[in-house]
Amino acid sequence: MEQPWRRRRLDIGIALALFIAALAVYNATLTPSLSYESPDGNELITVAYTLGLAHSTGYPLYTWLGKLFTLLPIGDVAHRVNLMSAVLGAGSVAVLYLLLRHLTRPDRPGGAWATRASLLASALTALLFAFSRTFWSQTTIAEVYAPNALMVTLTLGLLLRWGRKLEQGEHSFLAPFCFALVFGLSLGTHMSNLGFAPAFALFVLLVGGRRLLSGRWLLGAGLGFLLGAAQFLWLPYKASTLTDRMMLRSAPNTLEGFYRYTLGAFPQFKFAFPLAAIPDRIVIYLDLLAQQYGLWGIGLGILGMWVLLFRRPRRFFLLVGMYLVHVWFFIQYRVFDLDVFFIPAHLLYALFIGVGTAWGLLRLGRWAAQGGWRWALMGVLTAGMGLAVVHQVRANWTANDHSEDTAINDFYAHVWEVLPEGSVLLGRSGVFGYDMFYWRLVYNVRPDVVLPHLPTPEPRPQALAGRPIYTTMRLDMPQARRGPWALPRDLVSPDAWYIPILVGGGGAGSRERPGQGLVLYQVSRTPPDLVVTDAKPSTRVDASLGGLTLVGYDLAESTVEPGGLLQLTLYWRVEEPGRYLIVTALGDRTLETHELGFGNLQRYVQERRPPREGVVVESYAIVIPSTLERGTVPLQVGLASPWEAVSQTGMVLEEIAVR
Repeated sequence: MEQPWRRRRLDIGIALALFIAALAVYNATLTPSLSYESPDGNELITVAYTLGLAHSTGYPLYTWLGKLFTLLPIGDVAHRVNLMSAVLGAGSVAVLYLLLRHLTRPDRPGGAWATRASLLASALTALLFAFSRTFWSQTTIAEVYAPNALMVTLTLGLLLRWGRKLEQGEHSFLAPFCFALVFGLSLGTHMSNLGFAPAFALFVLLVGGRRLLSGRWLLGAGLGFLLGAAQFLWLPYKASTLTDRMMLRSAPNTLEGFYRYTLGAFPQFKFAFPLAAIPDRIVIYLDLLAQQYGLWGIGLGILGMWVLLFRRPRRFFLLVGMYLVHVWFFIQYRVFDLDVFFIPAHLLYALFIGVGTAWGLLRLGRWAAQGGWRWALMGVLTAGMGLAVVHQVRANWTANDHSEDTAINDFYAHVWEVLPEGSVLLGRSGVFGYDMFYWRLVYNVRPDVVLPHLPTPEPRPQALAGRPIYTTMRLDMPQARRGPWALPRDLVSPDAWYIPILVGGGGAGSRERPGQGLVLYQVSRTPPDLVVTDAKPSTRVDASLGGLTLVGYDLAESTVEPGGLLQLTLYWRVEEPGRYLIVTALGDRTLETHELGFGNLQRYVQERRPPREGVVVESYAIVIPSTLERGTVPLQVGLASPWEAVSQTGMVLEEIAVR
């Protein structure tokens, strides 16, 4: 049997190695700065730096931890908060390994094979979770889910440690206090952790029984939880900093508002499906689970539950109770990013997989011992499971590699340069406006430019009077007029024209915000010169691209720098009426996609009635991704399907030298 001190040293060493391996991969795929990969990430970054108040449920612990990471001398502020997800996510992998060792370590002396089976199953299962698709995706961006995974594993580890002390007859004030403290703190990374409380209580009752009536234990647990939950006093303290109209409706500066901001937040999402829809929702969850571990992983997890039931029934009821409550709640949760809410369930299922794997290895070892080739089997199994981890990394790398997602930074670097002095910049408000607010609140960029959303969620036309107006969203579109973050209808004249000035280039792995790309519009009372009869492009093409003819183009220069601008004018003749999406690309990298005329063409034709033989002129500057490799690449223009922003027909204009 292993000596306790040697076993601890070995486990700590392996846990540290797993932490380093996971962190290395997460850091290699980390988002450099701001990103649209998370709908809330840009807000969470800014709030962490300013020590403000995030959207419901407030996330005070996340905010404080994020503030600590903003003090690191690495990259910009956004990069540092992204790094927090990588570091804490890797930490959860290390703690997961230690949890697996607790569950798979044999109760009785089992020889070297039993120990190695536990070590192998624990380490490789932790890596399978580390590089599972959904969890990995959250370790590369600023979001609450990777830090929350660490809090869940720490809470569970401290509870199991307390349970072991109870089973050994030890009486301790510190064990229940530490468990309850971390449990209370975990609510500051995700409030849904409160749903684990029934399973925690059942486990403690099964282990401790009547001994729990001891005032010392009750006092320790109660005091620890209250101390951890006291973090939510941050909400009323910071309620005055809210500028989000939706959040202000339930501002946590009253008892009712406090409840609506925390436990009562987002009631429209909870239990949103009838019972008849539950089978379909379960199928959706099982599909998400299969994406993480495959069908073989699901099978090993079921085996692990069976093994726990008969060998460690108390821990079975704890883990299965946590798992079922979490899954039952979130299969009835109506959100577009449902996959990330199941991360704690995926973590718990990894524990079942590890237990099932360790049991299977132990049985195979006993069978192989009869033939005297047990250690050869161990080598084969180690190699096989290692290949499974490598396959997991390779299969999910492309989807989770955001290391070149610089689209927001590249775009706004030029926005702040082109805006005239004393101008107004409008955009999305509330949580989704922090791609713009970040620059003012963190770095105080261009203080002369008025951002009407920041002082108040209800900007008035008077704040815009006499100033040139620019916007990153068309205010005449339906999405700008609907929802809790809609702008006031009288903010800008309904007759205004939106003339594109600057178009953001897509970084590799970047995701544009839903419904629109990165575009800076000038708000004008007069229409653009959109259709002309005497088009004189500097380069004549006359190429038919299916319904449109590219008459020609103007290109300011054929040499650009990464992160620079490409000034382009395209001349189009419409041969067949229809909706056309224009795609520009450099090599195999799509720069931008827009509707012909940037949404102005239909109105222009109705109001100005240009001649049928007129040529549509589009003139704008495209931001070149700062991660573009140097060399010579072809500039391409093509048409895409309105439903898929991928070029279907196109042509090369000329070669562009990237310096």
